[in-house]
Amino acid sequence: MNSTIDASSKHAFHTITNAEFTGVYDNLIYNFAHTSGSISSYHFFIRYGDKVYVEVKGIGEIVLTFAELQKKRYLYYYYKLSQLLTNDKDKNVVIQYHKYGSEYLKEHIYEEPRFWSFNTAYIETSMNTKSTTIIKNCGNVCYYKINPYNLVYMEYTSQEYLEIFERTYMITNPLIINKAFYRTSVIFNNLAIEYQAGIIEKELNELSAIFEDKKHIINLAAIYDKQGINNDILAIIYNNLVSANAHQKYKCIISELGNYGRLESVARILNA
Repeated sequence: MNSTIDASSKHAFHTITNAEFTGVYDNLIYNFAHTSGSISSYHFFIRYGDKVYVEVKGIGEIVLTFAELQKKRYLYYYYKLSQLLTNDKDKNVVIQYHKYGSEYLKEHIYEEPRFWSFNTAYIETSMNTKSTTIIKNCGNVCYYKINPYNLVYMEYTSQEYLEIFERTYMITNPLIINKAFYRTSVIFNNLAIEYQAGIIEKELNELSAIFEDKKHIINLAAIYDKQGINNDILAIIYNNLVSANAHQKYKCIISELGNYGRLESVARILNA
């Protein structure tokens, strides 16, 4: 794994460009007259090339190819959901906590000490209000059982154990047992999509605020001329400022830039 490390006295941030760290953490909370508490479930994933580590609470861990994962209906659903819940900037980052530094210890989520965390939003459902929301992960609650670097050396799970894992999963997952998986998955998907849409909208609003000043727009001309600029950024700039459905008041300014045509051509390709 190709990594860079930014360490402090409490933890170290490992940025691993050729691996992804995502997961779905679902927390059900209840607060009644004589009892209160929470019930958590999770599906954690590490993808390293075509190799995928999967950890499911109460079931165990498996290592399989990405092609095999795509054939597992329920596991693949959670993998895709995890991609929506984890921001792109966080997908390549795993956080190593030093001994006694892990924030999960007060939550009593796991049976054994864990020190490798990743940052993602999680799902919280209240039995009292009968509502489900997406919670931004202010304090990490998602911790892998393994050291992520060990995935490089881990062998793929045997077909025999994969079948045992799947059978156990099918007979213990309450959503499957109660035939509520489809209804719940639709709710989770809609919430995750709204969550990502909110992030994109915020980023676009921040980008628009930058361009509110004509001076700022013209100063960006130097950036446009750089050969390595990301095409996605160019497309966002075009769609947000120049396109027919965007802010027409900027078009006369943007069109004066040397590579205005590049903005248009990139946008047409990416929006095709």
